[in-house]
Amino acid sequence: MTETRDLHQTLDQGIGALGDAAAYGAFLSGSHAFRAALEPQLAQVAGWQVQPLAPLIARDLADLGLPVPGASAALPLPTPAARAGACYVLEGSALGGRLLARRAAALGFGPGHGARHLAAQTAFPPRWRAFLAWLEGGGFAAPEAAAAARAVFGLALRAHGVKAVA
Repeated sequence: MTETRDLHQTLDQGIGALGDAAAYGAFLSGSHAFRAALEPQLAQVAGWQVQPLAPLIARDLADLGLPVPGASAALPLPTPAARAGACYVLEGSALGGRLLARRAAALGFGPGHGARHLAAQTAFPPRWRAFLAWLEGGGFAAPEAAAAARAVFGLALRAHGVKAVA
């Protein structure tokens, strides 16, 4: 979805390289706040099952001795197209999750300690293609899905404390 490229790049740059445990912990906190706000709304998307990662992120935070933040303010996702756009952002995060899993491993975190959510998120690489097939076959209004995806990226930016570039 080219309509979200700018926000995606801003988020990636804002999260950074995760060069130490403190940066990784900040990433986990932002990820939990973001996902905890969206996952309950997306549990009942017709034809697609969102993978709930917030509970695993909470366990990863506990491994690092960090508090579990509350959920960010929820976004209204009133239509199937809006929910599909939100799913696009959540599912697409698994693509970057592979790189993040390697960075977490370099810090000593893995599937059994500190990076459970990344292990779960990246465990089934064909999931992305299956999601795209669902999205393309769903007949969703593309402008509405794109607008919702942009709003979801905005939520992610806020949860991670990253300023959007004007």
